[in-house]
This record gives sequence, structure tokens and C-alpha cells, in this order.
Amino acid sequence: MRLDETKHLKMRVDKGEIVVYVVCVASWIASGLIHFPHLGWSTYSDIVSFWYRPESGEMLKAGAAPCFHFFFEYPPASCLSIYASALLGAGDVVGYYRAFFYLSLPAFLAIAWSIIQISRFSGSGWLGLLFIVSPSLVFYGIYNFDHYAAALAGLSTVLLLRKRYFIGGLAAGLGFAFKLYTALLIPIVFIETRGRERFVYLLGFIAGAGPLYLAQAALNPAGLVQFVEYHSGWGLENAWYIWIFWDQFSPTAKILGALLGAFLVLQASLIRGPVLPRMFLAVSSWLIMSYIFTPQMVIWLLPFLAAVPRSALPYWPSLEISNVAIILTWFGDYNPVMPPSPPQVMALIRAASLALMMVAVYRNEIKNKL
Repeated sequence: MRLDETKHLKMRVDKGEIVVYVVCVASWIASGLIHFPHLGWSTYSDIVSFWYRPESGEMLKAGAAPCFHFFFEYPPASCLSIYASALLGAGDVVGYYRAFFYLSLPAFLAIAWSIIQISRFSGSGWLGLLFIVSPSLVFYGIYNFDHYAAALAGLSTVLLLRKRYFIGGLAAGLGFAFKLYTALLIPIVFIETRGRERFVYLLGFIAGAGPLYLAQAALNPAGLVQFVEYHSGWGLENAWYIWIFWDQFSPTAKILGALLGAFLVLQASLIRGPVLPRMFLAVSSWLIMSYIFTPQMVIWLLPFLAAVPRSALPYWPSLEISNVAIILTWFGDYNPVMPPSPPQVMALIRAASLALMMVAVYRNEIKNKL
């Protein structure tokens, strides 16, 4: 009887995993359709906007590579993804967008795979699989480059759990070349590994990120300095403490946010407890304190939410609904980056939801298990 029950449970999990991939592909298609250019219902997408921006669109149409031939405000792997899309699109916005859409499918599938594997490792079972039904993945999937970074962070985490340190570091390094956020996991990795393991992981990380950044530095020496200057000069965007400072370009707000974010990331790294909840807390800590918290960044959390479903699920609907509402309310007769505009109300609700989620994860997944 016990054997039959085990087989039944395995069949149910296997069916659940198939559903995860089906939902993943459906999300990919839906996201592609939502942002598809020239359709009456299409909503804003950064990817499409790059084609029309004077400083990038003409260069893309001329066959120049962003980051490597001209300044672009994203890391080099992100630049290569739209460069490849522009080449495959043959000078047409629809072809360019379609190419980016197809190139994004492996990232969507990798997110689904990492959610499945992390659910297994953490013992969260089918509850962990629910996070593939993410409205943010639909609205912000074919939107920017965060799905690539989240996919590689998820792959890296699973490989790390399997003690594949070099390949895990390689995936994290490549993720760092899409978005810098995989670096948030490095303190936890270093604490959880030993001397040789750390060295192998770091070697993989450098092998994944180094060649692209070195190529950018060689071909466009000023690009990395311009990258830092551009982002350090950006104002508060969807940061909850805009309600306190009421100044989008407050240097005090930006410095305090960055310092408190770094402090919380280190705290999440240093506390004793299971590694996956600490990774969730590290990423969440940076997001909740960063002076730039664009809505597509919520995708970063998906692989790690799969490890903490019982603590996260009560607050996940409000996090997702408010996050999607940011883009849906962005374009109105008001300044969307300043309160009390609807996007900033939604960003405040999102921050409260994430904060409650973090407290629940700390209490249930770490403190109660010490």
C-alpha cells in the first residue's frame, strides 16, 4: 500500500511538472502577444522602445552592436541579445521583435525547469510549482532582459545544490552579463562552500562574465564608465521611500537605499539557516531597498519563491497584482514616478507585500528551524 501511494505521488508530481512547462510556454506566447508591435492591444515594452529610440534604433538598423559599438545602458549579454535580434530581423521592427521572442523561449523553459528542481530540493512539492503562474512573467517576460538573468540564476542555484560548482559559477557569471543581480548570491555561495569549491565557483563565474566584459572594454573603452555614470545618475524609480523624501533625485535617499540594501543582503548571507530561503531573502533585500525597482525585476524572485511557498503564498497575489498594475497605470495624466500617482501607490503596496513575505520567510523558514 505504501508503495502504491509513493507511485501515485510520483505520478502526480510528474503531471504537475508537465503542467509547469505547458503554463510556461503559454506565458511565453501571451507575453509575446501582449507586447507585439503594431497590434491594437499591445502594451509598452522596453525591447520595442529600443528600436525607436534615436540613440539606439538607427544604430541597430545599421548593424551596429550596442555596448560594443555604441553606449547602451545594459550589460553586454543583454546587448548581444538585441543585436542578434536586429540582425535576424533584417531591419524590420516586427522581425526584430519576433527574433527576440523566439530567443527568449529557452529562458522561459529554464525558469520552469529551475522552479521544478528547486521545489524538489526544498521539499515544497506541488506548492512550489504554483509560481510559474506568474502574471509578472506574462507582462514583463518579453519586455526586457530579466527573464534571461532569472533563468541563469535559477540554473546556477540548482547546479550549486548538485555541487556542480564550475558550471554553476559559469551560469551565474553569464547571468551577471545580462543583469548584475546574480552577484547578490555570491556571499551566500562563499559562506556555504569551502576553499577549493569557492575557487572553482569563482573561476566559473569569471569564465561566464569575463569574456563579454573584456570584449566590451576592448571595443568600447568608455562604455563601462558610461554605464556606471548612467545608472548612478538615475533617479528613484518605484522605490517605496519616494513617499518619505518626495524627491526623485535625492542623493540621500539613493545612498541610504543602497547602503541599507547591501546591509540586508549581508545579513541574509550571514544568518544561519537553509540556503534557499537565505537566497530569497538576499534578492528580496536588494529589491526592497534599491532606488530602482522596475516591475520586471520581480521575475528575479521566481526560482527562489519555489523554495518558500508556504510563507510566500499569502502575500504573493498582492505582490503580483500591484506589480502588474504599475505598467497598466503608468501612462496617465500625471508624473508616474512621483506620489501620489497610481503607479507609486501600486509600488507602495508591492513593497509592503514583499516586506511581509520576507518577514514570514525569516520566521518560518529560518528562525523556526534553528
